[in-house]
Amino acid sequence: MSLRIITLGQINEALHFATVNAAQLAELGFQPLDNRAVCEGLPPDAAKPLRTARIYRAEALPLICAALLQRLAPNAAPAAAAPCPPFERKCADDTEGGGTD
Repeated sequence: MSLRIITLGQINEALHFATVNAAQLAELGFQPLDNRAVCEGLPPDAAKPLRTARIYRAEALPLICAALLQRLAPNAAPAAAAPCPPFERKCADDTEGGGTD
């Protein structure tokens, strides 16, 4: 099983209509993942930047976008219209096959 993750910084890069911090995400119901569990088994160079970052499941990004859109514009169009692109970051161990470009 591979876990797809995204950092708080990457969430903010993907959001074109808001900037959030960890406390605001928690208020919306999104809790960061346990850094230690995520970093376990990753190569040291891949784990190092993740040890202190706020990390979330990449699959949560569309839900975060919808929640923020609803909070910022409660009478706006349905959440599916959220102006947030899909974004995901694969863990370092998701590079099976080692294909070339």
